Amino acid sequence: MNEFLRSVSPADPSDEIGRFPVWDPDAVDEAVRRARAAFPDWRDAGFEARAATIRRFRDLAARRREELAELIAREVGKAIWEARGEADLLPAKADATLTEGMRFAQPMRAAVDAWASFQARGVLAVLGPFNFPAHLPSGHIIPALATGNTIVLKPSEMAPAVGDWLGRIWRDAGLPRGVLETVQGRAETGRELALHPGVDGILFTGSYAVGRSLQQEILDQPGKILALEMGGKNAMIVLDDADLDLTVSEAAISICATTGQRCSSLSRIFVAQSRMEEFAERLSRVLAGVRTGPPLEPDVFMGPLVSRAAFEKVMRYRGQVVAAGGERIFRGEMDRLAPYIAPSLVRFESAEQTHPYQRDEIFGPEAALYAVAGLDEAIAAVNDADYGLAASVMSRDRSSFEHCTGRVRTGVLNWNRGTVGASGKLPFGGLGRSGNDRPAGVLSTLYCTFPQAHVESDGCFDPEGLPPGMPRP
Repeated sequence: MNEFLRSVSPADPSDEIGRFPVWDPDAVDEAVRRARAAFPDWRDAGFEARAATIRRFRDLAARRREELAELIAREVGKAIWEARGEADLLPAKADATLTEGMRFAQPMRAAVDAWASFQARGVLAVLGPFNFPAHLPSGHIIPALATGNTIVLKPSEMAPAVGDWLGRIWRDAGLPRGVLETVQGRAETGRELALHPGVDGILFTGSYAVGRSLQQEILDQPGKILALEMGGKNAMIVLDDADLDLTVSEAAISICATTGQRCSSLSRIFVAQSRMEEFAERLSRVLAGVRTGPPLEPDVFMGPLVSRAAFEKVMRYRGQVVAAGGERIFRGEMDRLAPYIAPSLVRFESAEQTHPYQRDEIFGPEAALYAVAGLDEAIAAVNDADYGLAASVMSRDRSSFEHCTGRVRTGVLNWNRGTVGASGKLPFGGLGRSGNDRPAGVLSTLYCTFPQAHVESDGCFDPEGLPPGMPRP
């Protein structure tokens, strides 16, 4: 491990957060072996012992919330108000897992002598993202530990300090050696870990391109479970009876939260023709007032994008608007150097979506408006996407929302709430390029376990139970 990751704040290149050794294949192999060796004792410790350690982690994370929030804000550029919200999710995830989540891993009984238990899989690789560098890995780690698995965590190369912080807090909580190993590195390290024959499952949060690559590369390891939480091209339907104060506010938040770097960020808005002009004007006005700046400043809503490469990617897509047939109707003033970026709004005359600008996940504060004649046209337009993560229906009429349930093909469908609204006590996942039907959230204990069916007997031989033609022993 002679190479290092240098973690530098995207908000201030002079702010070096730390240097972390890149793990070579031999070091990754040793981490997996340690996790494998620790597995039997952790599995056999029983739920109550494991839960006690998780509760100690919960309490430590709550006490050190501000420390974590500031680290997130510095390392990935997330505004401090949002970083504090992420830090608060760790204790909440622990509580939700130990209560609601464990209900899905309880034994089920078919008869007095027939039942099933849910067993730990073994060693699970957790590949974390940069946009929620503490919460999203913990969304896998906590249920995996609760159900008796051991873990090797590979944080995003853009958030190694947060990954290191998580490992230290778990050690402080008394987690036994080897139960949670942390390896640092770039994509090659993640691939080495994911493909390791000693890993029983891959719990991944990130882009569709990487998730697809993982899916292809483990074809010869069919027993290795793969839980994919990937991207989105999320949509909002704005009907003619929508409360525009609420709708504009929810849309602006969903476009700009995390500087548009959420899998649930809003990028497509389908608006009733009668409300288009007013909605476009009001949303543009609100976006113009969104405060962008250094993430540790208390009145900043949006920090920078995570890197200059992320900034350049968004700008490439912004350069495709005219070729895609769109008209840019709002673009904020850029008063800082990259990777700071302002929100932007585009309008299309037709709801047809054929250009990569309209179909790809851009991962920045960029949204497009499309006029629609009615609800069914809006549903068809929402479904004309390669992703299927989140959508919102803005209407005073609940029946309009109910008409969309099941017809809109997304894993999350909200009513009068933005696309970034989700509950940790519900499933979270999507269809198409958004996931592979293993939703996280409250259901994460399911992919961390496998069912084992049991048919029982008291062991006393009954000759009357022998089938015809079977001689008595």
